[in-house]
Amino acid sequence: MATQQQLTEARDALHQLIVGKKAVKIQKEGRMVEFTPTTRRDLEQYIKQLEIELGLGNRRRPIGVRL
Repeated sequence: MATQQQLTEARDALHQLIVGKKAVKIQKEGRMVEFTPTTRRDLEQYIKQLEIELGLGNRRRPIGVRL
């Protein structure tokens, strides 16, 4: 199960990556994971996965429902 701390660390890692850090490291499932600019998409997907597990993901309206 995801934790808020994991999500915070992943978001920080993405920020560091975007502002020019060559590589960032975060803990994931008890092991160190290193992300580089070539794996930015993987980091973004990881953040989305954590948000979903924490109930923070974007929720879409059912088809045909108007607000």
